[in-house]
Amino acid sequence: MNRTHVGRARALAFVGSAALVALALAGCDATSSTASSTSTSTSTTGTGLAAQVQKLEQPLKSWPIPTDKVTNADALKGKTVYYIPITLQAPEFGTIQTAFTAAVAALGGKVQVCDGQGTPTSISACVTQATNAKAAAIVADAIQYEIAGNAFTAAQAAGVPVIIADQAAESAHPDSKTLATITGPVGNAMDEALAKWTVVDSKSKADVLANVSADGSSPANYFASAQKVFSACSGCTVTVNKVSSGNFPLVAPSTSSALLKDSSVGYLQVQFAQFLQASQGGVQAAGKGSSIKVTTGAAQLGELQAVKAGTVAAAASPSGAFEGWIFADAALRLIGGDTIPDYTVPMRLFTANNIGSITLTADAMNTGAWYGPSSSFSDGFKTLWGVN
Repeated sequence: MNRTHVGRARALAFVGSAALVALALAGCDATSSTASSTSTSTSTTGTGLAAQVQKLEQPLKSWPIPTDKVTNADALKGKTVYYIPITLQAPEFGTIQTAFTAAVAALGGKVQVCDGQGTPTSISACVTQATNAKAAAIVADAIQYEIAGNAFTAAQAAGVPVIIADQAAESAHPDSKTLATITGPVGNAMDEALAKWTVVDSKSKADVLANVSADGSSPANYFASAQKVFSACSGCTVTVNKVSSGNFPLVAPSTSSALLKDSSVGYLQVQFAQFLQASQGGVQAAGKGSSIKVTTGAAQLGELQAVKAGTVAAAASPSGAFEGWIFADAALRLIGGDTIPDYTVPMRLFTANNIGSITLTADAMNTGAWYGPSSSFSDGFKTLWGVN
């Protein structure tokens, strides 16, 4: 897949139609749990999708480690970098945190984690904490700049560089010596991969309920890629149910309500794994446990174990472990004054066809072994940085 640029932002391109979870909280309103329905009527492309799905299920042949050298591998030595995910409720960020901590440690530094808890107040407090602690850098994961704009601006004014990860570039906040945005296709290709699997599995006759995050504008934009797949399916219908971290208790009842309104729904696509358990609770409450096939994005160990057990039909996810090392590389380069390169993050679709070929352990998740290559990408990054 070609790597893309948005403005001066550094793009994360994802191998095999990739993705990564991005939750960009832009505020949740009172309508965030309401459902809207869209039916599609264009011709199906199911035959061609089967080959694409098979490709998405395949492992990597090699790790896409950057090749641009760094000029100062000691830039993080003895220093602390803050990692602020929008919410640690999402399992993907726990995997990234573990890998990021190991990568920064390899560079002689340490990581301080501050959970954004899905609210502007908590996120701003985390950024301010990092600024007061004179952090070497801040990596804000899946957080729009405007959510904590004053705090991010104050951090840079105090000499603390900021990396905004997994978000679209903003013209109001271009890259500079103290700010870098790492962006790319993110969740759109993950949603697209699950949609392709659904069309193929249903033989182009899928009636789908999609639980799409209302946490900011990005998730809806990502799901537009899935809508394009469904719109090419003459026998498919999609109902979008908006769910939100800010209104999490409403996930299960809104799912149940939407299913009861349409008895023909056979598939539930859950955009991000943090909503999976609650969504499945809604399926059970509607009495649909035996008739609904569930898919999810941003899958980690628990979700892949569910694929193995048959309670989740398909799951898609990038390698959060690999991304953690990318964030360390980006922090090192930003602090050292180097240009941040384009990055590629592997993504894979997991189904009954390939789940038996991987080891379902935390170690395999944290080393990226699910994505194919037997060699460790951590050694490749260490060689790039010139550290042992």
